Amino acid sequence: MNTRDLTLFRAVVKYKNYTYVAEKFAVSQPAVTQAVKRLEKEFDAQLVKQDHAHQQMLITEAGQLLYKNSQVMNDSLELTHREIEATKQPRIRFGLPPIIGVHFFPQIAKHLLAWGWIKQIDVVEQGSAQLLADLAKGKLDLALVASAHPLHLRNLQATALGSRPFEVIVSDENPLAHRDKISFQELSDQKFIGLNNGFIHPKAFQDYCQAAGVKPEIIYETADIAWLKSIVRANLGLGFLVKDAILPNEGLVGLKIDDPLREEFHVSVVYRKTAKLSHHEAILLQILLKIKV
Repeated sequence: MNTRDLTLFRAVVKYKNYTYVAEKFAVSQPAVTQAVKRLEKEFDAQLVKQDHAHQQMLITEAGQLLYKNSQVMNDSLELTHREIEATKQPRIRFGLPPIIGVHFFPQIAKHLLAWGWIKQIDVVEQGSAQLLADLAKGKLDLALVASAHPLHLRNLQATALGSRPFEVIVSDENPLAHRDKISFQELSDQKFIGLNNGFIHPKAFQDYCQAAGVKPEIIYETADIAWLKSIVRANLGLGFLVKDAILPNEGLVGLKIDDPLREEFHVSVVYRKTAKLSHHEAILLQILLKIKV
C-alpha cells in the first residue's frame, strides 16, 4: 500500500472535492481518483461514492473506517521515521523536568563527566506532561518524569525510582513561617501562586483541596518555578511545591502538609516500550535506575 495514496485519500475525505485536492497537492485530478481506486482494490471495498442526485460526495462506512485508522498508521510511520533517524546519530535526547533536574541531575552528571559522555546528551527541560507526550511521539529517547501517582502507561515503560512529599511554601516574612506543618482546611482564605498544567502540581493541589473541602484562590499561574518562588518570597501568596524544591537562603519556608490525604511526587524513568535502546542509552538507563530519590 502506497502511503501517498493514503494521504490523498485523507484529503478527499476532508475536502470532499477531487479538484481541490489535486490543486492542493499539485497533482492531476485523475491521479487523485486513481489513488482512491487503488485503495478500494487493496481493501476490496468501496470507499467513496457520488450522490449525483444531490451533487455531493459520500464517504462509505468502509471509507470512514479507513480514514480513522489511517491517522494511527501515519502516526506509527512518523514514529518509525524518528526512531530510525535517531539510530543514525550517537546523541541521546533526554527529557528532564526543572525540579528533578536541579535535585537529581548532579547524580547523573558525575558519571557522564567521568566517561566523557556529557556532550552526547541533549537535555530537554519541560513539564512532565509534555515530556510524556514527546516520548510517545519519538521526540525523546529517555526521560525522568514526575507524577502524582505511580505511572502505568500503554506504550511507555515506566520504572519508579521513589517519591517525595509536597509542601506548602511561604515567605519567611509570612506569619505562617514559624509553623512546622499546616492542614489545607486552614488555607481556605489564602491566595496561592500555582504552576501551570505542564506540571503535576495542579492535580495534587486540587486533590488536597477537594479532600479538605476548601477552594483557595489561585491568583497567578506560571511555568517558571524560579518566578513562582520569587513571588512567594515577596509574600504575595503561598506556593505548593515538592519537598526540597526550596534551597537554603532563598527566603522561603516549607510547611509539612498535615492532612489524612498523602499525595506524593513520584519520580520515574520512562522510555518507549517499542524502542531498541542503543548501547549508550542502555548504560544511561542503568545510571538513572540508581538515582536515590
